[in-house]
Amino acid sequence: MSAVLGMLAGALVAVQPASCAAGDSFPDFEALARGMQQPRLLPGQQGVVFTLYGAPGELDKVRQLVAVMREEHLGNGFDPGPGPHPDMKPVFEYLATVGWPVVCYPGGDMQIVGGRGPLGRENEAVLEAMDRSGVFTAVQLGEWGYYFHNLSCDESWWRGNFGKDFDTYKHLMKPAGLAGYDHRPGSKQECYGVLKSYFMTRSRDLLGRVISVTGHSHYEAYAGEWGARCIGLEVGENIAFTQSKLAFARGASRQWQKPWSVQVSPWFAGACTSSGPLRGEGGGARGLDAGHSLSFYERMWLHAWFAGAALITPENSIATFFEQPDAPWTLTSHGRKASEVFAFLQEHDRGVPYTPVAVVLDHLAGYNGYMDKPWGILEPTAGDRELRDLFDFQLFPGSDHIHVKPDPENPESSYLRPTPYGEMFDVLLTSVPPEVLPTYPVILLAGDITFDDAFLGELEKSLRRGSRVLLSARHRDALGEQFERLARHGEVEVLESWKHPATGRPAAISNERLARLCEEVLPIAVEGDAIQYQINRLPNGWVIELINHRGVSKKKDQPAVTDPAAVAQVTLKPRMSCGASRAWRSGRIQPSGESVAVEIGPGAVEYVEFVSGAGATDAGLPGR
Repeated sequence: MSAVLGMLAGALVAVQPASCAAGDSFPDFEALARGMQQPRLLPGQQGVVFTLYGAPGELDKVRQLVAVMREEHLGNGFDPGPGPHPDMKPVFEYLATVGWPVVCYPGGDMQIVGGRGPLGRENEAVLEAMDRSGVFTAVQLGEWGYYFHNLSCDESWWRGNFGKDFDTYKHLMKPAGLAGYDHRPGSKQECYGVLKSYFMTRSRDLLGRVISVTGHSHYEAYAGEWGARCIGLEVGENIAFTQSKLAFARGASRQWQKPWSVQVSPWFAGACTSSGPLRGEGGGARGLDAGHSLSFYERMWLHAWFAGAALITPENSIATFFEQPDAPWTLTSHGRKASEVFAFLQEHDRGVPYTPVAVVLDHLAGYNGYMDKPWGILEPTAGDRELRDLFDFQLFPGSDHIHVKPDPENPESSYLRPTPYGEMFDVLLTSVPPEVLPTYPVILLAGDITFDDAFLGELEKSLRRGSRVLLSARHRDALGEQFERLARHGEVEVLESWKHPATGRPAAISNERLARLCEEVLPIAVEGDAIQYQINRLPNGWVIELINHRGVSKKKDQPAVTDPAAVAQVTLKPRMSCGASRAWRSGRIQPSGESVAVEIGPGAVEYVEFVSGAGATDAGLPGR
């Protein structure tokens, strides 16, 4: 086995797990995980919020729906809930007593500066009861990155949004061909300033209560920096890059101390999941078998929870969880699955996502996978291409169905992908505040980096506390004389040059070095079939999430097809001392910490907990 990391002074100890040969040496993984931040919850909440998308406007019906949701275990929040309109004040006064968070939608003009979307004092007064009770509320600024770059100059979208008022507002449209800018920007700094001004203007118009929701962009870190109450993602729909977006959002959450959320959209190439039989409607397909598969929704809800999201929103759920959105509120198969998933979330402690590798981008990187250009408009440098290759060809391969045609037999297969190195990465920017960067055992610099004094200070602090910094020869050259100063504080590794065979371009890090990182910092080795996996730290051990994305094929307007033979066979080998293991969903218990063979069915998710030897009895499992 390769040399282990010399990080966190005194953290390396020799242990002999049952599955490991005598003489193997492993890090003290508990020490490596100690600095990882707990997932941030919504203010005033004790656990993850699983929302219903949509709510009636009448108080009696809202009371009725809350009672049904409680009885059926369907969730504990509304996203969206009622709008913050004066006639909704009694509804919000009631919801304040319930204690469930509510996200409000201001309407179709929410993204338009100068449009009809600004909220005023009369709207804010509606939410005062929620504020007094300490219940979280927010106003969604949805898909603002996509609007800025793609819709702000799209006349057909503006006509559809404004209707008969189009001529009154058409002067607010942006010039064609400039990706939302008034003139062609000349630098990343200029792009940053324009986007920041746009976001801050919208935030002020939305009462400073913004929950940012980005889909076709990777601007999560900027939403956190610019003051969003919650850093949100939209996934599903026709949106690519699901897993890299989660890494960006979780990193932004930890960087800016804000909760983050995942909204799972049922739209799929013009089709949309709704109640009822499969049918042609609205220019596309509708029904429970339209849009994405129920298997995809379950995998996405579960993984969003395990990855650390504070808020999970099944979009359009008031129209998919019930046969009709009214009494007697009869559940559909989707509603029953949601009830099962929410109960599972409430019954288990997901722990702390163990993401020992911080991938650090420059503060002004403006990474945008959808546009394939920094800030949606600038021509990529070699460093920008390095970032794109890292996320799309190495860490999360096969997740781009925007620039690569999806599998015609299973177009849903690109939305969630097996992870060759596990979900062990957070994405941060060089603007990271003090005390965040040193919590990561490994810091990988990627793309073009400007080494200002503040960032250098955080790197030095991280090195002194035991982190290892991985950088390229290009970064070393950019540092100049400061490189020797940096290296004096700890272990700085200049990575060997390597070209990715699929792109022919120099990579930020080689695949071989990524594989060795898995050996060096992950407490559980995963062998066997290709799956998606993530490891979280628990008070008495560790738990690994295993997701088999094979075996469920879905086209937008056809029922999902399941291949019962597409079972993933995986062997888990703990690299730490443990007394027992337990599979959360199957209930299988293995009394020793030896290698564990796990079968994951087609489109299924399993969680295997490894309890430390000392904690096995306390956890109700047989000890050694």
